[in-house]
Amino acid sequence: MTFNGRFRATLRGINIRNASMTSLSLTGSHAQKQTVLGSTPGALDTIPTVALNGVNPLPRYRHNLLFGTLSFGDRWDRIQRRLAVLGRASTGNVVVPFSDSADAFRRMWESVDSASDSVLWQTYICKDDFVGRKTVKKLEEAHRRGCKTELLYDCGGNITGRRRLVGDLKKSGANVIEHRPMWEHFFPYFLRGMKWELSPGIRNHRKILIVDNKLGFCGGLNIGDEYCGTSEGGNGRFRDTHCVVMGPAVMHMREVYEDTKAPKPWKWSLARWRQIASATMNLRYLEGMNVKHDYLEPTTTFVRQGGGVYLRRQMERAERSTVRMMERMRWKRQRERLNRCLLTLAKNLREGQGLVFKASTGKGDDVATTDAGSKRNDEVSHGQWKLMKRRIDEYRQRAIKNAEESFFRRLRVVNPSMRLLEDTSPVAEAEAYGQAHAAVTQVLSCNPHSRDWSIPYAFWQVSKFVHQRLWVTTPYYMPHRKLMRALQLAARRGVDVRILAGSNRTTDPWFMWYASNYITGMLMASRVRVYEYKGGQVMHAKTVVADSIWTSIGSYNWDMMSNKNMEICVCHLDHNLALTMEKQFLDDMNVSEEVNYEEYQRRSLWLRFSSWFFYTALRIAEKFTFRTFWDPDLSSEID
Repeated sequence: MTFNGRFRATLRGINIRNASMTSLSLTGSHAQKQTVLGSTPGALDTIPTVALNGVNPLPRYRHNLLFGTLSFGDRWDRIQRRLAVLGRASTGNVVVPFSDSADAFRRMWESVDSASDSVLWQTYICKDDFVGRKTVKKLEEAHRRGCKTELLYDCGGNITGRRRLVGDLKKSGANVIEHRPMWEHFFPYFLRGMKWELSPGIRNHRKILIVDNKLGFCGGLNIGDEYCGTSEGGNGRFRDTHCVVMGPAVMHMREVYEDTKAPKPWKWSLARWRQIASATMNLRYLEGMNVKHDYLEPTTTFVRQGGGVYLRRQMERAERSTVRMMERMRWKRQRERLNRCLLTLAKNLREGQGLVFKASTGKGDDVATTDAGSKRNDEVSHGQWKLMKRRIDEYRQRAIKNAEESFFRRLRVVNPSMRLLEDTSPVAEAEAYGQAHAAVTQVLSCNPHSRDWSIPYAFWQVSKFVHQRLWVTTPYYMPHRKLMRALQLAARRGVDVRILAGSNRTTDPWFMWYASNYITGMLMASRVRVYEYKGGQVMHAKTVVADSIWTSIGSYNWDMMSNKNMEICVCHLDHNLALTMEKQFLDDMNVSEEVNYEEYQRRSLWLRFSSWFFYTALRIAEKFTFRTFWDPDLSSEID
């Protein structure tokens, strides 16, 4: 019994703990089991132990998650259980964010200077300027002190090469890795059928620094003058957010670091969850469990029985609807015949110039109808018909409007305990939830080589089921279809969804602002509030804050290309860190301007064309660069 790797996470009844233990027993020792399960304290303990004996119908709690009838604690408990299988999680960590890039570089350089065992630095861009040379010099000094030193930079972000910059570092004996040279993958991609796995567009967008396996840095900062503040020798062109992690999560970041060099298909991720599910099914089959009788036949019987009841009800409803429709059609035909008769009668009377038209009645009496009387009756019948037609159109439009409003009212059903919050006020239940639960740090990653897209899946889950507030900071936004719909659904049901991105002058690359502008109207039509950063720097931060309790800091842009790149995010469930990030979001919002929907609708024809052009061009470039790639969960076709 085999299952391919593309089946979706729909088997809600799997016991994750037993599946993990059993699957690991086939590939590793008992110590490995303790390492993996011990890294997620409390997360797996709360998962219900339900045997895989059939597919449950749509559970009631999914309706509660969508329409806001769950409490804050129950909602986030279930969100955490959904995220638990996506990445390694641990407690006892300290996460410190840096909104000032100068402070971040100062802390990273100090850590490299004090390193005694190893320094591992991974970046997307490493420029040959003051900050780049200073960083490489410190790595060289660390290697000469006896530390294991490694610098990995992506060749797509450094397409001109960095041989002069890293020449002395290589001579000192340090390990310098040029990740996926462009020209080594450009021609094979076209000569081998344009398979997306060979595409030169797959880049390493991670920014990771590991020092002595005790300190871990990640975020959006590359190495260069543009990314460093002026107080440390840079020009501070980019407004970015970085963070330092201290605790067990550093080793989880180390795993992601090594995953860049040697992708592991079995790693702890969404792909790993699918493998666990498949291994569990196979094990039940090998142990003599009759999957056909225990799983398929009960499910088939349930579907048939439920389907039969549903079908009978639909047939009865269709029969009643058919009767009503036939009555309406018969009445319509009779009305048309009467109108034709009246029109013919009026025409004959007009031609007869007032001659008397005699119609025999049932009693044999003659009825005389004058030309004037016929016209008057004809006008009355036409007036009644027009009035009836107008009323039918009004009722039809009113019915459609009521149906739409009832659906959106259902989406906007909010928990009575929820209330409108001021921007500076945290979500009321977040503090109590944070005090009752230990802070959990989870390291999420993306790697197309192992078909792992844990980060967009996690953002989709949080956006779909967030309780009251979701604030996103990103340089630009072109989310995939499922994430886009989750944002719209959340905003329609009353969640405060805000996206803060760059403006036409604070976005790099500049054309991404036009592409994002194309879908801005779709977001605002669903009550998503969009802000454009008007500060003196280029927006480059990539953060998410949800419900004053959950925070994500990393390298993932909310665009279509981040779904094909290697990314990393540090997610932290803690009220205090969330308050800090909310304050930073409000500081950025104070120097931003909210996009007005009415003004957006009145934008110039040239801006409309430019937005459509760049959005379409990026879609075409994506299809060309990843020609054979297809995943409905990551589809960029949102319109």
